[in-house]
Amino acid sequence: MNSHRLILFAAVILLVSTNVHAQRTRQRLPAPRDPQYYEPRNQLEDFETRVETLLIRGRHVIGHIRAQSGLVRVEATEIRDGATSATVSGAVITFIPDSGSPAGEIRSVIDYDEIDALLRAMDTAAKASESVTRLSHFEVRYRTKGDFEIMVFKQLENNTIAAAIEAGFFDRLRLYLSIDDLVKLRWMIAQAKERLDQK
Repeated sequence: MNSHRLILFAAVILLVSTNVHAQRTRQRLPAPRDPQYYEPRNQLEDFETRVETLLIRGRHVIGHIRAQSGLVRVEATEIRDGATSATVSGAVITFIPDSGSPAGEIRSVIDYDEIDALLRAMDTAAKASESVTRLSHFEVRYRTKGDFEIMVFKQLENNTIAAAIEAGFFDRLRLYLSIDDLVKLRWMIAQAKERLDQK
């Protein structure tokens, strides 16, 4: 009888230790990539994710730019919480890929107070040249809290300077632009800020 109890006791200990080990292993796995479990990265995202709240949104389309494999749309936007009258504003950059692309439209939202830093970074990036580094090729990047990214770089194949913009958190989309188009994009984002400044 003692040997049966000893075997049963050993089996219970083994089962408990296996469960504890399995729970620790599960806790180390990354969380599923589900948007509802991620914290908003800026104020516009915070307002957009509110539930059981009446939100009033205003928008004004500034314009579009044709990129190498799609369109970029720039809008000024404002969102007001109907209950508290709290308001946030900023710019929305929407990437619209050409048909045939597996990616759908991707949006990045930029809070009003982030716009000036983005404009300064775009000014610096548009003027970038080989002098920014002592190495043969360079790349200048800037990314906002909402994952809108600009890049200016020297191409490896033909040594010309080009630009790209990228957006998205779960799915990313990159569109290639000329430096002139990057300057136009900068102007449109500045126009969105001016539109928001009008009372």
